[in-house]
Amino acid sequence: MDTSTKSSEVVVGRNTGDIFKFEADVEFSEGTRTFGVRFYEDEDKAESYQFVFNTTENRYVFEKKPNWPWPANQNIGLERPIDLIPGKKYNIRMIVDDTIATIYVDGVALNARAFKRPGESLSLFASEGSLKVTNCKVTTGLK
Repeated sequence: MDTSTKSSEVVVGRNTGDIFKFEADVEFSEGTRTFGVRFYEDEDKAESYQFVFNTTENRYVFEKKPNWPWPANQNIGLERPIDLIPGKKYNIRMIVDDTIATIYVDGVALNARAFKRPGESLSLFASEGSLKVTNCKVTTGLK
């Protein structure tokens, strides 16, 4: 994904159901503002949950998109610090089991609850920069 002035999104899975796993290696370029993973997405309404990596704040957070009416999702404490370095490869693994979403970034976990399921799409996004994604795999119907 390459987007120098706006945000770009690529759907990597549809019809994920309520139990699925996502894994990929990602690298972002210098100047990239944010990137992340959206899940339970309704593509028509642009409503989802997301894990957002904010490169200027060196952290990743869980939030609802859009997060209105304020505060639709109390995400206080739903973040992890991380050294976000351009060009470094990060392994992202996310497991969603109904209302529980757990993301691992290089082995560090963050758990969150997603009570409403707007849709069943899974996507990656980046804003004001580029994101290289390799070894991308989506597995549905885990038992």
